[in-house]
Amino acid sequence: MAIEEVIDRAVQTNQEIEIEYCTRAGNVFTCRIADIRYSSYYGGMYIQALRLDINEERTFKVSRIQKVNGHCFTHIYWNQLGDDFKRIY
Repeated sequence: MAIEEVIDRAVQTNQEIEIEYCTRAGNVFTCRIADIRYSSYYGGMYIQALRLDINEERTFKVSRIQKVNGHCFTHIYWNQLGDDFKRIY
């Protein structure tokens, strides 16, 4: 499963997720995000979300998201994402 599919599911279902993100400078951090939506300014390869730890809106490039809910995106399976994702058909 690709990271884009996981992010799309979070957008469609309005789910809060935890991401590991690598900045352009190569710094990696983990944070929880909510109110996730595709960026109207940058397009579908970017998402905008509320970063809960600092309570501020941020824009994230999808290709820089390394993990979702602790799982490396190249190894994510629906049953690893939690109960909220399991209920979606």
